[in-house]
Amino acid sequence: MSRRAALRDLGVRAAFMLAVYLAFAWRLPSYYSVNGIAALLDGAVLTGLVAAGIGATMLAGEFDLSVGSLAAVAGVIAIKLFGLGLVPAIVVATAASAAFGALQGLVIGVLGINSLVFTIGTLIGLRGVALIVAQQNTVTVPIDQLADTDAISLRLLGVFSPLSLILLAVLVLVGLFLGYTRWGREIYAIGGGRNEARAAGVPLLRPIVIAFTLSAGLAGLAGALLSMRSGSASPLGFDTVLLAAVTTCLIGGIALSGGRGNVLGIAVGLFTLRFFITGVASLGAPYWLQNLATGGLLILVIAVQLLPGLLRRAGTQPSAA
Repeated sequence: MSRRAALRDLGVRAAFMLAVYLAFAWRLPSYYSVNGIAALLDGAVLTGLVAAGIGATMLAGEFDLSVGSLAAVAGVIAIKLFGLGLVPAIVVATAASAAFGALQGLVIGVLGINSLVFTIGTLIGLRGVALIVAQQNTVTVPIDQLADTDAISLRLLGVFSPLSLILLAVLVLVGLFLGYTRWGREIYAIGGGRNEARAAGVPLLRPIVIAFTLSAGLAGLAGALLSMRSGSASPLGFDTVLLAAVTTCLIGGIALSGGRGNVLGIAVGLFTLRFFITGVASLGAPYWLQNLATGGLLILVIAVQLLPGLLRRAGTQPSAA
């Protein structure tokens, strides 16, 4: 896809995001209130952080299914280490997650294993690890220290919190890394075509390891942050974040085949999804209808994305004699 076509595609997706926002803002005054905007930003943190990481693996032509289980492990670790302090506990949980991601990427790259199949195994295995570390119970911050977690939910500049600022900073940094560094361009290169990348001298192992390190590290950061905000962590938590993150990436234009899309598109997909889910929930829709509407939104976006290609192919078919 040319640069002009990519910008046009992003513009269409951004216009759709704005249309979704305006449609619900017209019915819901809370959408444009300070508290409403703050809630939208905070509600996007978990999905946004995980989507930024899993989007990197998708750009590399890979897929990481283990992010939800890894977020649960990181949340349990962070709460267990709360005695070290709020920030050190989050840093340790995130670093451990990133190290696991690097190892996972190394195994996938060296052995040439299909990442979809391999990460199904780690998805299941990590959930077991979370249960073992948590001793099959929800772990909580000691009651006498619970007030120490309030700092993570403080309001800054009206609508921002430390959580939403971290999300925005991560999106900017990951976007700059993928778009303007050699290692980021290598991820795009192997996603666009392994044989072509190899012929051009692009290493195949390094970008895979980096992509999975990003995915796991950001999943761990998300799990640690959200667990700290609630003051507890369940070993069975974050089971739906994978679907939400993948939906975000696809709505934002990340190609399943790899090599196409960017973090700005992920941000557009993230807020399109958040505006939609929050709006449907605020109108009083039951939970099952929210899921059905989200699935319908994803199918609509994919259909619109595939339609031009189908029409082009249909136009090139020879007519019957």
